[in-house]
Amino acid sequence: MFRKICRGLVLFFLIHLSLLLSFSSPDNPRMVEIILDASGSMNGRLANGQLKIAAAKEAVVQMAEQLPDDLTIALRAYGHQSPREKKDCQDTALLVDFSALKNIREKIITAAKSLTAQGYTPITYVLGVAADDFPGDKELEKIIVLVSDGKETCAADPCLAAKKLKKADLKITIHTIGFGVDAATRAQLDCIARATGGKYFSAESMEELISVLSEAVQTSSTEMVVEEQGRGWLKIKGADLRGHDVIDAETGEKVAFLSNTRNTIELDAGVYNVTVANATWKSIEVKAGETTVIAPGILQVRHASYRGHPVLDAETGEEVGLVSSSASSITLIPGEYLVAFGGVNWRVKVDEGERVVLNPGVIRVKGASSRGHLIKTRDGQEVGFVSNVSSSFPLPPGEYTIEIGGKDVSFSLKEGEIKIINLRKK
Repeated sequence: MFRKICRGLVLFFLIHLSLLLSFSSPDNPRMVEIILDASGSMNGRLANGQLKIAAAKEAVVQMAEQLPDDLTIALRAYGHQSPREKKDCQDTALLVDFSALKNIREKIITAAKSLTAQGYTPITYVLGVAADDFPGDKELEKIIVLVSDGKETCAADPCLAAKKLKKADLKITIHTIGFGVDAATRAQLDCIARATGGKYFSAESMEELISVLSEAVQTSSTEMVVEEQGRGWLKIKGADLRGHDVIDAETGEKVAFLSNTRNTIELDAGVYNVTVANATWKSIEVKAGETTVIAPGILQVRHASYRGHPVLDAETGEEVGLVSSSASSITLIPGEYLVAFGGVNWRVKVDEGERVVLNPGVIRVKGASSRGHLIKTRDGQEVGFVSNVSSSFPLPPGEYTIEIGGKDVSFSLKEGEIKIINLRKK
């Protein structure tokens, strides 16, 4: 234990020493803007059960307490002002303007602690307004550190926006931090960073976020950005039978079509979007002489109702597709989704190239009334009903009640369980 404590103290000292050295040169003036994701998806949980937004706020607090006093820094957030239902694609605010950290440390801590995660993820718009937060002095080293747990939820493409910022010669480097992200989000954030000579960092816990935040703040532009010319290839694994449109991100024009019979296409080097179900996989970068491979996931629902189950984006609530008894599988962009079973949702995470199978329980009523029998959750939320026309109803595992003879009768369902209630007269 003593050795562990000593190693921890040495590591703490080295981190602080490196930070002090990196900011001590008057010949290398630096301005850093932290952009923190406070969209609705940040109400999700990390592997240890901690809310992402709680971990992110604490990470900003720790960062503010540890960084050097003379660092010129600002704090911006997005997704924190408007509820998801408003679909606000301009939801961002500069919470604390640029100043030496010693002058605004408490302001940053207070602003971070006050954030509420609730809205959309308008990364493209945020990068544009954040670029205008900096002065025009090209001698300054301007760093944006974008922390996000999700991909763009509005119309534009953030990787393309980052490339345009680089072409505008604003001398801004964007580092990105993926906080517990899926494959599609990771690729998008990586594309944003590389487009400006920045670096992508990954964090899966509060401790890792604290560490990479401090590292990103002191990281300069990592590479020369060269606009590639030539042709490359785009390949999709596990294509949907309906196929996928390939769209040029800059022009918005459809340039190709991928399917299970033609899953690879040659394209000019650039940024593309690919349709998957009713959604769009953005910021897919095709490089000259290379093959970019994307692999959607597949969601299957057993015992699916003929009425169908809408599949919703977990952050936006937008419907991306439908599964039913006639089409029980759907191809999806990696991410988190809500599958609707009447009035109750089943949250599911779909990883790259993965097949996820939901196996709901089924309540079946023999001799059901023509008037129907209302099903509710134990807390009284209406879920659905069964009748003599449709006597079965699939549900996520849980505790429910069903109305029989004017009374609510309790029942529970496990995954894959078929529970039969017989009302027929013997």
